[in-house]
Amino acid sequence: MAVSTTKVVVISIFLIIGMVLAGVLMQPEASLQAWDVKESDFPTNASREEKLAFLLNYAILAPSSHNSQPWRFNVTNDSILVFADRSRRLQVADADQRELYISLGCALENLIIAADHFGYNSSVAYFPGEMDLVAEVVLQPAANSSGDPRLFSAILSRQTNRNPYELRAISGADLETIKSLSSDANVSIFITSDSAVKKSFLDQVVQANDIQYSDADFKSELGHWLGQGVMGPTGMQAKMAQLAVVFLDMGPEQTKKDAELINSTPYLGFISTTKNDSISSLKAGRVLERFWLAATALGISLHPMSQALEVQQTKAALAGLLPAQSGMMQVQQAFRLGYANPATEHSTRRPLQEVRVRTETN
Repeated sequence: MAVSTTKVVVISIFLIIGMVLAGVLMQPEASLQAWDVKESDFPTNASREEKLAFLLNYAILAPSSHNSQPWRFNVTNDSILVFADRSRRLQVADADQRELYISLGCALENLIIAADHFGYNSSVAYFPGEMDLVAEVVLQPAANSSGDPRLFSAILSRQTNRNPYELRAISGADLETIKSLSSDANVSIFITSDSAVKKSFLDQVVQANDIQYSDADFKSELGHWLGQGVMGPTGMQAKMAQLAVVFLDMGPEQTKKDAELINSTPYLGFISTTKNDSISSLKAGRVLERFWLAATALGISLHPMSQALEVQQTKAALAGLLPAQSGMMQVQQAFRLGYANPATEHSTRRPLQEVRVRTETN
């Protein structure tokens, strides 16, 4: 007996509704509560381990690609171990793991800035040997803080600002302040307002979008993270955003949006290194976060743009936008920089107890 078209449509609608509702119910626990951490809550009279664990409240506020938060931490009596959580790695968009390590570098930098603020000297060992252990931070009490207090204060106010930016200049003094607060001998920061560079960068972003949104695996991965409710919309809206990305052609719309944002941007920034390895990406992430915090402290917005770095053809072309004399031609991160209306709210964060492990993890 043939099934009528109407029945097929009705059954399909119920299946989609069921999938959406199930997806909403299965969304992982995440909230904005992590942003409510207070400096005055530091457990002054608690054990040394509890004091170090408090610093993680600031580490988890770091930015990460797709807000994937690919980190785990283990606190011991005198150190904090920072692990990569590869279950949250972007397999398609971040095939070379560059964004994984940049995200971890941002969390590491927040941790070190918070440690300094609460009276600890830090020494960092990168990739000390254990699988997925990207850094060991040894912490010792210090007499005085050596960091700029503006960086710590900016941790709670830093946001990704995807609004159009005002076409007005940032003062030379402010740009120099931002750069000086985020300098690293192993990492280069190139800031430009050159229209030709912006045009070339836009061309690479357009090409990257065309390639990515023609890839079913990329759309599936992006849809997964949208559906998790960690990239802006939550609940039912998150699941509808996931369905739109997976089943509709969202590439032209995304390209139009990106073009408008780049054309409205007074400055583009590029963070680069000499080598293209995991340590370089980790250090680039640390510099990105310090730069971002320094900019935030001066009321300047930042928006990472990674599309052209996620596609091999366009990533290779980005090196041509950098000053040849810098010697650091491996582009690790690109971003927009300028003044803008504030972003509406922070992105959600996983609970601290979910990312803290009690034993060393392989």
